[in-house]
Amino acid sequence: MLNYKINPGLHINCGFIVTGEAVRNAIMQTNAILGDLPANLYKSIDYKTTSAMIGSVFCDRLADVVGAIVNPIEKGHPDLVPPAAINCTEEELRNYPQGLEIKCTIGSIETGADLRAGQTRIESLTGITWQAHHREVAELLGLVWDFFEDGRAFNYPAISGAFYSDDLCEDDWGQISGTNGRNTKVSAMVASGKAKMGRGWVAVVEKDEYLTAYSRILRFRFP
Repeated sequence: MLNYKINPGLHINCGFIVTGEAVRNAIMQTNAILGDLPANLYKSIDYKTTSAMIGSVFCDRLADVVGAIVNPIEKGHPDLVPPAAINCTEEELRNYPQGLEIKCTIGSIETGADLRAGQTRIESLTGITWQAHHREVAELLGLVWDFFEDGRAFNYPAISGAFYSDDLCEDDWGQISGTNGRNTKVSAMVASGKAKMGRGWVAVVEKDEYLTAYSRILRFRFP
């Protein structure tokens, strides 16, 4: 079982209350679920799909912990909304005024590091980039994950860090790519946004290599 360094000062009021302890609780539940799935699943899907799956499981677990609900529509924003939103129309749920948006990434690694599913990536990690479908995301809880050794033959994925900012602006997101053809339109967070996320750290696994790498990449210092 992984231990996490928690930011005790985190207090998000977004129609429901989210604390660092609530995030840790949801992380622990998510990790347990991920560890119960077949290893072959992680070997047969790509990291983008794994990130989406981890984000979905975490959303469900955090909603249960804080008394929120997962946005009922597939393209709804934000991902978690207050329970009263269940009575809203699909149009209203596409941009609900309260709630919490959650994104998940495995990060990028150095060129030439040929790492496969089940191989720990932290020693080769060079960047952490969350992506959105537009540049208007102003509040975000960003997750990072990695594969961890736990004594089993396969290293299962687990959430390694959570970071938050409620003051992101359009300039914290890069130009939208994928605007031509049938590609998914995405905007990647740039350095200014990452620094804001780093200053709002929520939970990081208590391992020196992760504490060091995340503080370096997101440009912040743990107290």
